[in-house]
Amino acid sequence: MMSTPLVIALGVAVILVASTLSVRREPPFWTVLLVCLAAYPISSALLRLPALADAGLGTVGEWTVRLAVVSVGTALLGLALGRRRERDRTPEPAEG
Repeated sequence: MMSTPLVIALGVAVILVASTLSVRREPPFWTVLLVCLAAYPISSALLRLPALADAGLGTVGEWTVRLAVVSVGTALLGLALGRRRERDRTPEPAEG
């Protein structure tokens, strides 16, 4: 079982890295709202796991896990949508 301070430290590191990625390729606001809605049931399921059970007992540990899930989801969406936008902007090769 992971201790709550370790979960909080890892969660903060994940939040910082994911936030840095999502700032570079910020997804549209509506996708962030969808991530926030999906993050609650996902993080609730994670907090029921035996490894994170101790973190779910405290408010700080619980919200660290929830924010980490939101940050990772937003970063992944930003990367996915950013790659698609770059691909759409790439000009077609000229026929010659």
